[in-house]
Amino acid sequence: MLISMLDTGRISEGIVPDLKISFRKINELQYECFKNALRLHFDSVLLAKARSFASAFAISVIASEELGKGFGIDEMSFQAGLVGGLGRFEEKKFLRALLSDHKLKQGWFASSMIGISGSKSVLKRYQTIQVAKNNAIYVGVRKGNHQIVRPFLVSASKAKQQLRTVNGALIDLVEARLRDTDCDEEVFDQVFRRRRLLNRLVQAAKALR
Repeated sequence: MLISMLDTGRISEGIVPDLKISFRKINELQYECFKNALRLHFDSVLLAKARSFASAFAISVIASEELGKGFGIDEMSFQAGLVGGLGRFEEKKFLRALLSDHKLKQGWFASSMIGISGSKSVLKRYQTIQVAKNNAIYVGVRKGNHQIVRPFLVSASKAKQQLRTVNGALIDLVEARLRDTDCDEEVFDQVFRRRRLLNRLVQAAKALR
């Protein structure tokens, strides 16, 4: 159940906003998440080409969060359809968390696009990627050794590794939508069933070698 994915002690019923949601609005929200994820991803590729590796890394992580948010919304919509509609407290709580909890969105990306049987190194990296994202954006002080965090020291290899993770996951998703013509997934098909998008991702993969 969706409620099991959240720390139930963090959000009480009294402070969950009265979100007005419908299946139409959920579909629109999911669509915009996926479109924004693609925008952010290709921006990160441009930043990497410009050798702005810290920014490329951070934007790539945010792109993966938007993808994760879209997958989480899709699952919420599916489960709501099974029980006859949206609007339960459980669904509102989950949606509220998806809109604000970075680690939850990162987890949905990892589980949906990488999978349990996927690369163990990627899954391990995503367990601490929120810290890595912050360190690519903000100057700070590390816990433990108290060294200064310098975002501009993010390496090209680290940034490109993250971008390749997102780009590869997107290629797999687009290829699956192009192959699976018998399964009607309206939002997914609107965004990802596009040969031109696949070609663009393939070109990005060449640039990230």
